[in-house]
Amino acid sequence: MTGGASGPSGLGVRLRQATVHWGTNSYIGLYRLLGGRWVQKWTYGTPVILLTTTGRSSGLSRTVALGHIRVGDDMVVAGTNGGKERLPDWVWNLRADKRCQVEAGRERFYATAEFLAGHDYQTHWIRLVEEHPIYQTAGDMLERDIPLVALHPTKERP
Repeated sequence: MTGGASGPSGLGVRLRQATVHWGTNSYIGLYRLLGGRWVQKWTYGTPVILLTTTGRSSGLSRTVALGHIRVGDDMVVAGTNGGKERLPDWVWNLRADKRCQVEAGRERFYATAEFLAGHDYQTHWIRLVEEHPIYQTAGDMLERDIPLVALHPTKERP
């Protein structure tokens, strides 16, 4: 069902959003239940972490599953938002509060986010697309810049 020139009807959009929300929450629950085993890699072999940020408006914890690369002790994630032009909410949340929590399998730690730029951005982007070419596909599709964020572990909640 469509709403003519204005796009899908409100009900259709809400149904799709509910399906994605349910699917994402189910994946996160399964990831935690299994400690990341059997679900720690996405399509194309991209390793997955769970990133928990603080909602910039709500102040509530928000968890998303993201592909990443490991660089020493750090994790580097890309704000592709599944190829959508809109920046993912977790990017906005980290811009407002750089403190977060990371789950990599059974490993859990607090981290501080650093938005990469310049040489660091280029170096990590090249490595990311070499290891996981699906990110290049997203980069080719999008007209916006894709933020790269390094998650630096901290001993306790910063």
